[in-house]
Amino acid sequence: MVAYYQGLKDRKGRREALSQIQRDWLEGKKGKKYQHPYYWASFIFSGDSTPMEF
Repeated sequence: MVAYYQGLKDRKGRREALSQIQRDWLEGKKGKKYQHPYYWASFIFSGDSTPMEF
């Protein structure tokens, strides 16, 4: 979730931020331990996909 919120802080859209993190995990960029969908598939996008204003 830290990486997701960092994506939001970097002005990525909510859907884009989550999709990027899931791709990183799937490709093993966050370590092989979390590569299996068991660790990240439960996080789903719902709602407005635009960037957040802080």
